[in-house]
Formats: sequence, C-alpha cells, structure tokens
Amino acid sequence: MSAWADLREDFRRVSKPHRPPLKRLFYALSNYGFLAIAVYRFGRAVNAVRVPVLGTLLRIVYFLAKTLIEVLFGISIDVNSRIGPGFYIGHFGGIVIHGDLGRHCSVGQGVTIGSRGAGRSDGWPTLGDNVFVGAGAKIIGRIRVGNDVVIGANAVVVKDVPDGMLAVGVPARLRPRGGAGAAQGTAQ
Repeated sequence: MSAWADLREDFRRVSKPHRPPLKRLFYALSNYGFLAIAVYRFGRAVNAVRVPVLGTLLRIVYFLAKTLIEVLFGISIDVNSRIGPGFYIGHFGGIVIHGDLGRHCSVGQGVTIGSRGAGRSDGWPTLGDNVFVGAGAKIIGRIRVGNDVVIGANAVVVKDVPDGMLAVGVPARLRPRGGAGAAQGTAQ
C-alpha cells in the first residue's frame, strides 16, 4: 500500500464513522496519535523523494514535525520502522516505536517497541496483524509477536509469542486469549 492509502486506513481507525465528514476530520486532526502516525507516514514518503533540493527541504520539514510530535506528545516513531495500515495510538506519552508492525495494531501510553539498546542492538521486534499492546508494555529485541495477540499492561516481552496468545507479567507468560487454560510458556 502507499503511504496515502495507509494514512486513510489510520484515519478510519481513529475517526468516528457516525459523525459528519468535517467533524471526523477535525477529530482526527486533534488526535495526537493520528498526528504522530501522519508525520511518520510523511517521513516514509519523503525518504522516497529522489530530487536533491526538494528531498532535502522535505526532510527538514519532516525533522521539524517529528521533533514537535516528540516534544509535545511524547511519541517517537522511527522512520525506519514499517507500520501497516490502521495503526492506532490510544494515549500520548512515553511511546517509543522502532520495529515492524502489521495491520491494525494498537498501542497504549508508555509502550516501548525496539531493540535491547545499551549500545548493542540485536534487532527489533516484528508484530503481526491485530496486535494490542497495553499501557507500559515493553517488547524488546529481535522477536516475533504473532497475529491477534494481546500484550498486557506492563508486560515485558523478550521472546517470540505465537498467534492468538495473551502475554502478561514480567517476564511475560503466555496464555490463550480468553483466559482459559494455564500458562503455556514464558516469553522472556
């Protein structure tokens, strides 16, 4: 999909479909999560511009907009991340994203998705489609989180999570979604 098509899907996730179009637009443009993802999508599109002077000017605009989003809203999305359409940021503050996310993923406040850091990166996470990441959760390192997964609030995930699971705790323990059954493993 193109950046514009992805942004339209992001808009559909954040706007209220029962409202008139102008009110939907106003609501989306006043939503910090939507503004952050719009700036990210703009940055991805700017990286494809191959006209030297125009590309440089657009990169400056992107850098200023990204810095503004980080300072005002506390949302940092690395332009090298790959984020599928329909991304939703539920709250502002303390959100750091550097990884690959599938379609229709959602994150809460205080979420970190990225490498282990401390000067030694082993890669970043890959999240499947329809993943919900609860407030304060950390997904760290070169791991794969499957489709239709819920990462609970404040969970720390450092190992792969299969499709359809719930990951909770520190380190995250895996359970089938819906609460039935005992823990089936540890995602540490």
